[in-house]
Amino acid sequence: MGRVEELQQQTVWKSDPHTQVKHLVYRHYLQCWMAKILQKFPEATIVDCFAGPGIYSDGLAGSPIVVARTFLEHSANEKFSRLNLICLEERADRVEELRRQVAKLPRSPKLNIQVLPPGTFAEQQPRLSALAHRPRPNVPVLWLIDPFRLKSAPFSLIRQCMAGPRDEVLFTLFTNELHRFCEREHFDKAMTPYFGGDHWRAAVAGDRRARTRKEAFSAAYQDGLKALGLFSSDFGVEISSQSARYHLILATHSEAGLKCWAPMAWKLDSYSGEGASADSLDALTLFGEEAVESRLDAALRNYAGTEQRWETLSSQAARLNYMDKHLRKSLSDLASKGLAFRVSPVDARSAWPEGCTVRFYAPQDLVDEAS
Repeated sequence: MGRVEELQQQTVWKSDPHTQVKHLVYRHYLQCWMAKILQKFPEATIVDCFAGPGIYSDGLAGSPIVVARTFLEHSANEKFSRLNLICLEERADRVEELRRQVAKLPRSPKLNIQVLPPGTFAEQQPRLSALAHRPRPNVPVLWLIDPFRLKSAPFSLIRQCMAGPRDEVLFTLFTNELHRFCEREHFDKAMTPYFGGDHWRAAVAGDRRARTRKEAFSAAYQDGLKALGLFSSDFGVEISSQSARYHLILATHSEAGLKCWAPMAWKLDSYSGEGASADSLDALTLFGEEAVESRLDAALRNYAGTEQRWETLSSQAARLNYMDKHLRKSLSDLASKGLAFRVSPVDARSAWPEGCTVRFYAPQDLVDEAS
């Protein structure tokens, strides 16, 4: 039985290497998200919109169980507030299996798991949103949207999931299918609602190489999110260190979300922070960290002639999917060339403390005109 038939016919199916990577992304992001959200707010909600049966035939846990175990096993769990986990699955047989898997979990008064009756995301989104926000109007909500098909999660539904001021979405973007079928006749009828507009066409018209085009599709999707005033980033789930099978897209109202995303990305991809395959997760980088700050370095050089607060620089780094440790390294590299100088504080225990102010210079500023 082929993979497609297995997904269509069986209640439980085998996992694949991409699933392992995706779940690691979930785990690492949730570790940070839970630590920040569940120690700040009295309650939060995670909605798994395509929950599945909760287990794979080879024993790997499904996404709802991954979420629950991340909460239960978190090192800061004792300090956590209440987490509501809402699960939606379309098929009745998988709903039944998911309930069996949930029943095996250890009980916690701070973890409320609700497995809804069978239903589709498109039909149930308004109800899901009402349930997710019911505890308090501004409750933080993280939506996990990992559909089987493009048509199951049009951009209009993603936009609805971001209606709350503290809503976040983790979305699986099918960049491999987009690359393979984007030039097929009538496929545009699926593409436009999927992207929420026809801005995807630029990716089709550009470089046709797989990796480049898939990255262009991811960038185009994020452009749609940013047009809504959202922050966004991505992570490529690759096929044996080749081009991405799909991209996981983060959409958030706050840069704080990006501050959790970047550590996850750099932990799983220590060279570029952009993507990983199952066979590359434990591989040592060939290049170390000498080249990883190139985009950040270029962005910092653009500040030549100005003074910038640490908060601005840290925000810029987060938007480029870098961490503060990368920012400090880039600043030190620029300082060694005379292109960055800490204005304040005058005395500090470290070179680039939080709250500092940095003055930037251009290479031409260093030229001795008298020579």
